[in-house]
Amino acid sequence: MAPADEYSVPQEAKQLLLQGIIDNPLHALAPDDIEAAALMIEYVGTHFPVIPINWRFAESISAIKGFQGAMLNVLLKEKYGLDFQKIVIDTDHAQLFIMSMILPVIDPHGAQVRPSDPRFYQYFPKCDKHEIGLDNACTSIYKTKDGRFYHLHGSFNISTIIHDVLDIPLDARPASVSEAGEIYQEKVSKYDAAEIENLMNDKYRQAGTTCWSMEEYKSSEHGKANAHVGLYEIHYVPNPKQAPRWWTNVEGKTSAARPLFGLKIVDLTRIVASPAVTRELAELGASVMRITSPNITDFTVLNLDMGWGKWNAHLDLTKEEDRKVLRSLIEECDVVVDGYRPGVMKKWGFGKEEILGFFAEKDRGVIYAQENCYGWNGPWSYRSGWQQISDANCGVSLEFGRAMGNDEAVTPVFPNSDFCTGAAGATGILQALIARSKTGGSYVVDIALNYYSQWLINSCSTYSPEVWDKLWSNYGRPVFRHYDNMGVTIPKYMEMLMGKKAPIFDPKFFENRENKALGVPVKTVKPILVFPDQVVRLEYNVGSRGNGVDQPKWPEDLLTEIVV
Repeated sequence: MAPADEYSVPQEAKQLLLQGIIDNPLHALAPDDIEAAALMIEYVGTHFPVIPINWRFAESISAIKGFQGAMLNVLLKEKYGLDFQKIVIDTDHAQLFIMSMILPVIDPHGAQVRPSDPRFYQYFPKCDKHEIGLDNACTSIYKTKDGRFYHLHGSFNISTIIHDVLDIPLDARPASVSEAGEIYQEKVSKYDAAEIENLMNDKYRQAGTTCWSMEEYKSSEHGKANAHVGLYEIHYVPNPKQAPRWWTNVEGKTSAARPLFGLKIVDLTRIVASPAVTRELAELGASVMRITSPNITDFTVLNLDMGWGKWNAHLDLTKEEDRKVLRSLIEECDVVVDGYRPGVMKKWGFGKEEILGFFAEKDRGVIYAQENCYGWNGPWSYRSGWQQISDANCGVSLEFGRAMGNDEAVTPVFPNSDFCTGAAGATGILQALIARSKTGGSYVVDIALNYYSQWLINSCSTYSPEVWDKLWSNYGRPVFRHYDNMGVTIPKYMEMLMGKKAPIFDPKFFENRENKALGVPVKTVKPILVFPDQVVRLEYNVGSRGNGVDQPKWPEDLLTEIVV
């Protein structure tokens, strides 16, 4: 790694792409010509890091988007006969990818509505069903009786944690987030880390983890069980009935300009990581039908950013007739992405084995992608988890806290693991599509937040002490504590970055994008990959919208804005 005065984010991102991904033996099964395709990726941007965090977030997302571009190049060659295209990635621009959900503005020349504005719910009806006065402080890190740190996560409903695990009255109404945090800290401090770990994950099936060090994670049974996986893992499911094939072309629409046009994806996802997978594919032309439920809570403010390119239909899987509709949608699709807790969809007849079984007698296979927190091998694979849980579980959080001078875990700012997992997962699906065109059959793509986190640790790593000290000092050496969750850190970081007029916010990285579903444009981040020769057009077939707007059926015209 270069010294501080010579450090270059674009150069390091290129090196990370080639050495940390392409030449990484954990990705040895990538297409044979992936390296030649990757050499067509060019990096530009500000040389010295911008976001004051010890982990190399800028280089990480830039390298993963480069990997995605390289895989797309291979697909363009295999399906459309094109030479590898030059793709330019501005590393300043790429950093917006990991914070894109807080940046959109609805009706930028009129009402100027941001996700934090109460008027947002005029465009996206609220579907958050569980809100308690202790919500904002539940998802945070607290010190245990034995001096360790434990990350609670409120998920969508904190009532089990506060009532059953911590014995906090459900009607408690703290006056502030800090007061709520004090209540949690007092309760957590009564438990050793191992004790609350068992209560949270095994007895009450809640998301939470001890904040392990990197070394502890690597040496754990679970870390060892997943150490063979790179950013994702692909499994071939052969079937002699299913010959090699691509998806069905749409005449006049499927082309190199919109390389995934005609590809149909059923989206069974929530929050960020798995929705980012399908949004990435929608940007390339795929048609995505997201299935939500009128009875299950969702994080409404994310739908604006995560919903681009997706129809959104309600189904109630407790009803047999709705399960039949979902099966019909799946049997007509090419890709299924499941981002729910392991076992949830299986309960309703839509687990991995069931979905592969739907295609067993068909002449075409399916790409089934599943995303979870911990990874798909080892003793913790069944657990519920989210970005912050992965950061804490693998040692990323503890290393951030130590970089600021305290031997305590601090959740890194921005949903970096979520978005990087999404970009990596979409790349895995591209690889599976390429592979199926040669072998036939079906493919399973395993995606996990921990797969990204362990790659971040092992291949990407942190800045050198010299680079980190200079970067940290540029912002006055701020120190965040274990109880500072993203509700604290994101506003502080945005204030710091805006105060420095950070180059990542250059207006050229934003666009006013038409959204016919809302009836007004949205100012948002432009696609990260840039094709100077304009061979590929990155955009979305339809705009984002609220839950349940569409009917659960594939329209004959895949450019239909609202499915009725």
